[in-house]
Amino acid sequence: MAEEMNKPELRSSPSIIAKSRSLWPSVLRWIPTSTDHIIASEKRLLSLVKTSYVQELVNIGSGPPGSSVRWFRSSSNEPRFINTVTFDSKEGAPTLVMVHGYAASQGFFFKNFDYLANRFKVIAIDQLGWGGSSRPDFTCNSTEETEAWFIDSLEEWRKAKNLGNFILLGHSFGGYVAAKYALKVICL
Repeated sequence: MAEEMNKPELRSSPSIIAKSRSLWPSVLRWIPTSTDHIIASEKRLLSLVKTSYVQELVNIGSGPPGSSVRWFRSSSNEPRFINTVTFDSKEGAPTLVMVHGYAASQGFFFKNFDYLANRFKVIAIDQLGWGGSSRPDFTCNSTEETEAWFIDSLEEWRKAKNLGNFILLGHSFGGYVAAKYALKVICL
């Protein structure tokens, strides 16, 4: 064993270690992109899925008609859209709605869609502000307002899709939103 450690290919030189450390800042750097690039990336991921699907932008509005109150804590009257992908399934299959985590999109679930579509009508969404969904100005000033931003947009999306019973699955931050949404709906 001691002989192997003396072989040159198994020893790390200080210059190699320093060089690998210098890569970290460039790897961790935020790389800005556009919604078009994000949608193109999602489409490339979805092209790997065998189950056919329909992708749509679901209009969730900007607030109640005739009201000065705006959903989603925004000063804009622009309608909001939730990027939605619905996969073909067997007739009568239960509906599974998938909500992604923080700073992600529905494309992160691409390896799960074929398997799940054998058992469910799978609907995956991009949360408001991420993926291919609208990016309204974010004016939340508290945890409660931020939670409402996501919960209200999910509820308006549900209404626009005319969904009744469904299974809500969330990953990471999406799980948090799903749990808060379920608590709000149960308490109504």
